[in-house]
Amino acid sequence: MRFANVVAACVLLASFCGAPRAQAQQQGFQIPGVPPSGDVKTLVTQYVAAFNAKDMQRLDALLHPKSLACITPESKSFYEDQMAIQWREPIAANYNARVVPVNEGNVKALASMMVVFPVKPTQEVDIDAQQGDDVWGTTIWLVRENGRLYDDQPCATDEYLKKYRDEAPARAKEEAHFQALAAQVKDPLRAQLVALLRQHETGQAETRYQAATGADLRTAARVMIELTPEARGTSPH
Repeated sequence: MRFANVVAACVLLASFCGAPRAQAQQQGFQIPGVPPSGDVKTLVTQYVAAFNAKDMQRLDALLHPKSLACITPESKSFYEDQMAIQWREPIAANYNARVVPVNEGNVKALASMMVVFPVKPTQEVDIDAQQGDDVWGTTIWLVRENGRLYDDQPCATDEYLKKYRDEAPARAKEEAHFQALAAQVKDPLRAQLVALLRQHETGQAETRYQAATGADLRTAARVMIELTPEARGTSPH
C-alpha cells in the first residue's frame, strides 16, 4: 500500500505523495542507452493495472515484505486514507515510465518528515501521465532481493502516525469547509467548471472559479477536487 498522489488534501511531501511533474513524455520506458530489465516493465505494468482497478490485494502483492509489514491494525486507516486520495484519478493509458537513480535528496527529506524506507531502494521509476492540461505523476521505488524485484514503499513512523491522528479533527473541518464551498457553486458557473474538469482542463477551471469568486488558488484547487467526481461520474470519496 502506498501513499497518495498529490492533491490539496495530501498531508505529506509532494515527492513522497506523487508530485505533478513538469511534462508527461511519450508513453514507454526511458533509460538513456540502457533498456530496463523485463521485470521492471512487468512490475510497473502490474502496478498500473492494479492501481486503476483499485485492487489493494494486487498492489500489496508487489510490495517488499518489510514495506507490507508497516501496515498494522493501528496504522491501516492512515494508509487507506492515503490510497483514497490517490485513487481519485486513474493513471492515464498514455503514461510514461522512466527508470532513474534514487533521488537521495528526496529520501533525506522524507526521513526529516518521519517517513522512512524499511529497505534502502536501489532505483526509482517516475511515472508521468497527461490528459488535456492535467499532469499526474508518482514514484515507485525498487529493490531487488533474492532474485525478485519489489515495490519498496516508505513507511510512516509512529511519531508521524500520532501527528496524523491528532490532526484528524482539523482535516475533517477543512474538508467540510471546501465541500460547502463546492455545494454553493451554481449554474452557469458550475456547468462551466464541470465541463472544463471533464476535459481535464483543471487549471482553466481553477482560474475561472477564482475570477468568479475572488478565491485564492489554494481554495480554487480544493473546490475543483470536490467538483471532479461530478465531472468524472464517480463517487466523491
